[in-house]
Amino acid sequence: MRTKASFIFTSIAATAVFTGTVSSKFLENNYYVYNSQKLINSHNLVQVSQTALPEIEVTKLDDVPRSSVGLLPPTVTGFPASMWKESQADDLVRLLRELGSPTSPAAQKLLFQMLLAEAEAPLSLDDTEEFLSERISILISSGAIDPAIALLERASPLPPQLVPKLFEASLLGSQYEPACKQVLELGANYKNDAGRIYCHALEGDWLTASLIYNTSKALDSVETSTLVLLGEFLEIDEATQKFFPTPEINLSPLDFKLYETLGYHIVREDLANAFIFSDLSGENGWYAQLTAAEKLAEYGVIDANRFLGIFTAYEPTSSYGIWERVSAIQRLDKALASSDSTKEVELALKNAWQLFRFTANSSIFAEIFTPRLLETKLTPNSEIMAIKIGMLSSNYNNIISNPLAINALEPIIFAFTNREVQFVKPKNALEKTLLDAFYRPRVPSYVRLQLADGKLGEVILNALIQLERGISGDMQDLLESISTLRHVGLERVSQRTALWLILSET
Repeated sequence: MRTKASFIFTSIAATAVFTGTVSSKFLENNYYVYNSQKLINSHNLVQVSQTALPEIEVTKLDDVPRSSVGLLPPTVTGFPASMWKESQADDLVRLLRELGSPTSPAAQKLLFQMLLAEAEAPLSLDDTEEFLSERISILISSGAIDPAIALLERASPLPPQLVPKLFEASLLGSQYEPACKQVLELGANYKNDAGRIYCHALEGDWLTASLIYNTSKALDSVETSTLVLLGEFLEIDEATQKFFPTPEINLSPLDFKLYETLGYHIVREDLANAFIFSDLSGENGWYAQLTAAEKLAEYGVIDANRFLGIFTAYEPTSSYGIWERVSAIQRLDKALASSDSTKEVELALKNAWQLFRFTANSSIFAEIFTPRLLETKLTPNSEIMAIKIGMLSSNYNNIISNPLAINALEPIIFAFTNREVQFVKPKNALEKTLLDAFYRPRVPSYVRLQLADGKLGEVILNALIQLERGISGDMQDLLESISTLRHVGLERVSQRTALWLILSET
């Protein structure tokens, strides 16, 4: 079993992916050091094996302030510890649910950083820990299982209402043992009978498991589909005589675990992010690992380091579908690593970019290859392509100072990082709106009032919700959202989002 200290260290390293794009007057500390690992390939991959959960205690007491816990302290995030303090917990929960998963890569990372930040707890009418519970729910549903468990570990001892979150997360991470100790400690106070049945059986207490199973069946307190799976797990034949379980898209974490344990085939392409996190381990084969890496990267859950490691782990077995992208990544990776031929690098780059350019993973592609492309001798045309790709990465500030960038990029691109270019003429409504956000901003009056009341976190969440509407085509929301993000000092998020919008259009 890992010690608590080593678990926390590993968890903080795992969250580095969420801290790489935010920059503001609140974020003056250089936390990029947390994301400074070199890119890896198949020669230095680290395999993850199953281990016990960290020591997470359960308590019935309510004297521990848990909603303030986080993995990233203010010295790392730069956010003030009071960012949630003056807001109502139920307002923040409502905003988080309305926001969902941001579209912009920069906004994705900003949201994850906010979820993982240490900050004073918001105002609440009761002790249900609804804000912390919602933060953990978002991490789990996004597929960020490691940070979710680490956050729960920081909140230990857990109140009963948070134990189901721990149980869910432990079932979805293949490297963890199910959190049955914490479930069984609560006994009948754990309201999910299905979880108790499973845990008693897993601990070898088949008699108690069968007793609860029969009681639940009589009281109809467990979903029929779950009851069927539990019946088969307990080898109670009467359950499977009436129903034959077939995997469905709408699974609970326990259903998913039971299907896997019982050996049922699940079409993994249809699964939500939470259920494919375990595929990153490679235990379900390389194809499942690749599919999980692509999907989780779209939501900002894994970083360029891990993405490249998975894509270069083995030789592709086909040339179609995902295998075509794997081959393209590997050819470019090898060409940049060992080839003395400029032509070979350029052909590999052109082929790979054609496959990734119009996908949700164009930004992670840029993050992987930009540093090496900038150090490689290329012909002018290919260097222009590399510059355009690099503007989607976190290296955009370095790239824009390249003399060749003047010929490679549209004038509008420079306007977001250089005030001397602010008078460029916009070509369409999107460009005009973005220019206005940077040079003629419109910050709603309620934003100023909320900031005066100390509701910084609430202001940012509202701005991210507006940003989603803006990305969908509402130019007023786009103007106000980026104006607000810049007003609170999130300049880097604003710049990267503007660049992403313009470059995505072109």
